[in-house]
Amino acid sequence: MATFDSVGDLLWGTDLIVRIQEVFSPSWYWVFELFSYLGDTEGVVLLTALTFWLSGRRLAYSLVGIVVFSMTIDLTIGTLIGLPRPEEPRIIIWKDEFTSSFPSGHSALATSMSGMLATLNWMPKFIAAIAVVGAMLARLYFGVHYLGDVIGGALIAAVLIVAYLRILPALDDFFSARSLRFFQFWGGLICALVLVAIPFAGDSARVWHVMGTVAGFIIGGLIEYRYLRYSPTPLARTALTLKLLIGLGVLIPLLLIPLLLDDQLVLKALTFFLAALWSLLFAPILFTRMRLSATPRVTRRFR
Repeated sequence: MATFDSVGDLLWGTDLIVRIQEVFSPSWYWVFELFSYLGDTEGVVLLTALTFWLSGRRLAYSLVGIVVFSMTIDLTIGTLIGLPRPEEPRIIIWKDEFTSSFPSGHSALATSMSGMLATLNWMPKFIAAIAVVGAMLARLYFGVHYLGDVIGGALIAAVLIVAYLRILPALDDFFSARSLRFFQFWGGLICALVLVAIPFAGDSARVWHVMGTVAGFIIGGLIEYRYLRYSPTPLARTALTLKLLIGLGVLIPLLLIPLLLDDQLVLKALTFFLAALWSLLFAPILFTRMRLSATPRVTRRFR
């Protein structure tokens, strides 16, 4: 019984959070903020852009798929459990969070994206491990999760990766057989829902980030597929480096601008909208004009 109590105190006690905040001074804030981005909208945009620019739409859209899958499951579990966030006088609460503490959505999202890319040998496994551990540690440092929350989020994501990769071929076949009008209809419907949701978005910056990103991905993706059909091509190291410098040179500032906007939520959403458009539309147009992409020879939607 004492052993179970000790494990429970470790997983859902505050002593570990306090210890981490003592070890890492406030000067570490921005380091952990960057790690936290790996499990947030910024990480989704960044990894979607990189996979699209370097590997094409199938991997990029598959990554978006597991993001939707992970967020849906996490939100469902969190709603059912409704565990309160850590609250203790010794803890410094760096961020205001209003959703359930369990599971950690940031840990789950960082694990699902990095884990899937590592499983598919697109991302080195040690990089994926650093991203996941860094995101988990960041959530503890910010005082918004218990250890059990971040471990639970990572474990749930690991199960989701296995399940998602099993159904991915069927999903690919289904969406590949759909016409452009199918995507235009559902894309337009989702964008309409985003517009309807604006009055109810509240003061959560993350919600505004997600709305801007969703609208940008849908509009950019549909226009790109209709008029461009971007397809990456193998490049020499110099050309590849140039491609990444151009792409990231615009994308990263767009993702960092919201940090300077304080409570200007509409402008924050707009910057994420532009970041998504750059990722799936404007950067591919530029790469194509610079002859850094190939003319696709296949007609499957996600190939």
